[in-house]
Amino acid sequence: MEQIEMNVVVRRRSWPIFFGIVIVGMGIGMSVAVLAGDFRTGWQGMPIFLALAGVAGRVANCKVILRDDMLIVVNPLRSHILPATMIRDVSVSDDGTLEVYLDKEQSVSVFAFGGSFIDHFIGSSREAERKIGGWLDAPRATAEAQTAPQVRWTRCTYADISFVLCAVISGAGAIWMALSGSS
Repeated sequence: MEQIEMNVVVRRRSWPIFFGIVIVGMGIGMSVAVLAGDFRTGWQGMPIFLALAGVAGRVANCKVILRDDMLIVVNPLRSHILPATMIRDVSVSDDGTLEVYLDKEQSVSVFAFGGSFIDHFIGSSREAERKIGGWLDAPRATAEAQTAPQVRWTRCTYADISFVLCAVISGAGAIWMALSGSS
């Protein structure tokens, strides 16, 4: 019998919704500022919007991915790929941050469940702790698995595109202003 690979994503449901609203609201605000104001100076708001949208997109992308033999912690800049065999425990600290503890007394903080005032009432970090704990206790096939944790740069396509467009628009605007003699 062929084993189906498990791929469960654990994240705060409110983050993508909240940051989607923020990005759309800021985009409308910046567009109005550019169109209603003086275009020569109004365009400067667009790179700021793109930079803020990139940061918001990276934060909204944070999550924990549970696979058959590994747990992936996706933080804004770095992703941690942790083999299930190396995970000793998972718990929520006093400040509400979800922590994944490894065999060598190392821990990885999960930005997606970083604790907040609202979380003390909703309990999403505790819910994530229960889900990950259940995943840890689940039986696994004994296959050749990765033996060491890995850390990689987090890829977030839309946020990265926002940062690239921010740099391109800033560079083009700076050149345009230098050539046209305006500041």
